[in-house]
Formats: sequence, C-alpha cells, structure tokens
Amino acid sequence: MKKRLLVMNGQKLSQNDSTGEWKTDKVSKAVGIEPGIYNLYNAVNADPSKNTIGQVIHIDKKENVLYQRNGLQYIKHDLSYFDQIPETGVMISIKYENNKANTSEISKKLSQNIK
Repeated sequence: MKKRLLVMNGQKLSQNDSTGEWKTDKVSKAVGIEPGIYNLYNAVNADPSKNTIGQVIHIDKKENVLYQRNGLQYIKHDLSYFDQIPETGVMISIKYENNKANTSEISKKLSQNIK
C-alpha cells in the first residue's frame, strides 16, 4: 500500500492508495510543514549507525513510524525507539545509541543551510 501526505491551506491530509485511487485517512493541521505532496512510500528505513537531520513531517501511530524529510529524501523511524515523540514540523537531529533514538532540535539558521 502506498502512503503520501498532501499539504495545502494549512491542512495535512494523510492518504493511502491500495486500489489505484488515493483515499484520505486523516486530516490534521500542517504546523510548520510547507505545502506540497510528500510521497512517503519512497521513504527509506533509518540506518541506526548514522545521524539523520531533517524535519519531522508525519507521525503515524497506527503503523508506529515517524517520517523525517532530509532534502528530497524521506526517512522512516520506528517510534518504539523514542522515549518522547517529537512534534511535527520541527527540524531535529536523530542519533541512535543503546537501542534508543536521541533527538535534539536544530536551530533555524542551521536548518536553512541543510535544505
């Protein structure tokens, strides 16, 4: 099943495609996320040996994953590694240590250089 986000007019639509037609599962506020189409089905699983820096664009509690955007790449993190789940729209660094995901917020100035 394919999954994508459609962000427009301050709203975030979570959509799935299993039959060749996109169906909206959930609508929520798109706090801090730029308008656009985010094809989450292209997301790669996070590599625990690497630090990842990017914006949290979606948290799917049903599938137990967090999606992070790093440039044009989408990274999928397992929520079970997080003690505290970050908010969407926030630019963070995620580093894995001792089977835990440690997060730290990135400043706006640094995040502009990363995009």
